[in-house]
Amino acid sequence: MDKKILQKYFRNQCTLDEVEKVLDWFQTDEGEEYLEKRLNQDMEHYANEENLLLYPDVPTDEMLDAIGRERRKDRFRRIKLSQDAWWSRVAIVLLICGALSAGSYWMFYDAVQMEGETPEVVYRTLSTMEDQQRLVTLEDGTRIRLNGNSSIEIPKTFLGDGREVRLNGEAWFKVERDENRPFSIKADRAVVRVLGTEFNVKVDQNSPHVQVAVTEGRVSLSGESDINGREAILTENTFAEYDLENGEILIEQTPVDNYLSWISGNLHFYSDPLWVVSRYLERLYDVSFQFSEDELKELTLSADLMRRDLTEVLDIITQTLGIGYRYDEEDRRVTFIRNSKA
Repeated sequence: MDKKILQKYFRNQCTLDEVEKVLDWFQTDEGEEYLEKRLNQDMEHYANEENLLLYPDVPTDEMLDAIGRERRKDRFRRIKLSQDAWWSRVAIVLLICGALSAGSYWMFYDAVQMEGETPEVVYRTLSTMEDQQRLVTLEDGTRIRLNGNSSIEIPKTFLGDGREVRLNGEAWFKVERDENRPFSIKADRAVVRVLGTEFNVKVDQNSPHVQVAVTEGRVSLSGESDINGREAILTENTFAEYDLENGEILIEQTPVDNYLSWISGNLHFYSDPLWVVSRYLERLYDVSFQFSEDELKELTLSADLMRRDLTEVLDIITQTLGIGYRYDEEDRRVTFIRNSKA
């Protein structure tokens, strides 16, 4: 059985012919073994209520009840399923895999569209508060992790030949590849377009800039008005910053792990000059850096730090390098200084 067809089946994306093909295969010994194995894996994983908390839009109570009932049955019988019991098992697999493999996943049309009528895209807004993150999986399998104080508008159903979401704040994306339906993110007046890849997007209204850090694959970055014009092509380990005021794009080839530190909680530096470290911190904490002496720029730092409050990070860096700093909180400006001038 083609794995791509199976993936489409559990996401409710198959044609009628494909559905019939999959159901016929499920009645073979190979298909029944696969179905049994997948059900057991999903029941073990999702029977833990903590895992279900990642998916707030899924009817978890109903699924936990279904899982519990099925597990109790398995304690008393290990014989080969009858055909009726087998179809019951299929129904539970569809419930678990169809909903949970897509996380907070919705699959519906509000109404049947009449022939010739242009369907209207209906958006749903997901938001997070400070120090809160939210994991979402779309109907196409694309995964999104939303950072704190952020929001994203997502269609209830992708229509037409494209997939578009609208971001305010910061989010990490792992886009499911679909060459027939390119994926795009509107971030203020910038647009990120992609077929399938992993990357981070941040709308920084204070700067104001839109930042894109690509961990895998290939994306394009352009202004909203440059749809058919200029664009920047970004590949793995590329960071780009789009200036919302003048439309300029800054591109750097650099390790991008630190731009995802809001997910991992860690900052990694290995023999990096202080001016490079400062550039990361500028973008992560929305501050500017100065140096009282040019020699300070070339001091090298090797450290694994927890992503904490800015002053805690600065304290660790300056203590490691044996220097000092001044922080003007009102202007959000940090100046590295020699200790003797503190």
